Amino acid sequence: MIARALLCAAALALCACSSAISPDKMARIKPAMTPADVEAILGRPASKEQSETTGITGEVDYYPGPGGQGRVIFLNDTVFKAEFVPGAKS
Repeated sequence: MIARALLCAAALALCACSSAISPDKMARIKPAMTPADVEAILGRPASKEQSETTGITGEVDYYPGPGGQGRVIFLNDTVFKAEFVPGAKS
């Protein structure tokens, strides 16, 4: 039973690693999408930065890839902007 659970976890990890961030994937992210919508397309971000001021929350999610970095900017839990920056490192 434990071996099966470990095998499933390893398979999921490999699938997540194989979904490289690309300009095409980032182009699927549209304004007003929710964080859950974005995760369904890109998976979990490698890192996040959050801030809040005067009732506005902001978050930048980072998705590093071999050719650059995807960045998704959220304002109040909806996508404001998504971009792919070639050559950027996380």
